[in-house]
Amino acid sequence: MNPPFSSAVLNHFAPASESSTNLMTSTNRLLTEDMNMDGIEAIKLSHAVRRRYLKKLAELPWNEIVKDRGASYPSIRDIFLHAVNAEDYLVNHIAQSKPVRRPSQDYSEFVGMHLIEARVNEVEKKVDEYLKTLTQQKLERKVPMPWNKSLLLEVNDVLITLAFEDVYHMGELNALMWQSDIEPPWLSWATFAEQNP
Repeated sequence: MNPPFSSAVLNHFAPASESSTNLMTSTNRLLTEDMNMDGIEAIKLSHAVRRRYLKKLAELPWNEIVKDRGASYPSIRDIFLHAVNAEDYLVNHIAQSKPVRRPSQDYSEFVGMHLIEARVNEVEKKVDEYLKTLTQQKLERKVPMPWNKSLLLEVNDVLITLAFEDVYHMGELNALMWQSDIEPPWLSWATFAEQNP
């Protein structure tokens, strides 16, 4: 199977400027030498993006955050917390082979931004501690997926799965904010890589 990206594809997206080399170096950080995506870096990007959302949500009236918008989960709060709980479930439990029940989908107990931020801090602290322990051997360890026990994913692929889950839901939050004339926060990989060499 061919790798998902080639140098030619990556070079296509590099701006024609003196900083092209720096951008390419940053962009290639997400890809290891064998062209596999680096799950740890993808999770770090997800955390940076989530922090921008926390800051943006704190600026909004609470009724905007809990308003039922008929999306994958009813409100911005619910979508945001679903993504946080997915991280807790997949990284803090499944990837580490720790038994756990699926997290509740009832987010009504989160009645203010301080509670949402506390949940984010709790989950991300555990995830960050775990990421620091990962070696190449641990990243390649296979774990069964709870929705299909015969599906075994490497821990790195679990991290990638989570990063894409975050991308889907952050895109959903962007659309909901735009519908209310709220400018959503965003952070590109290139900007993140440049700010976090």
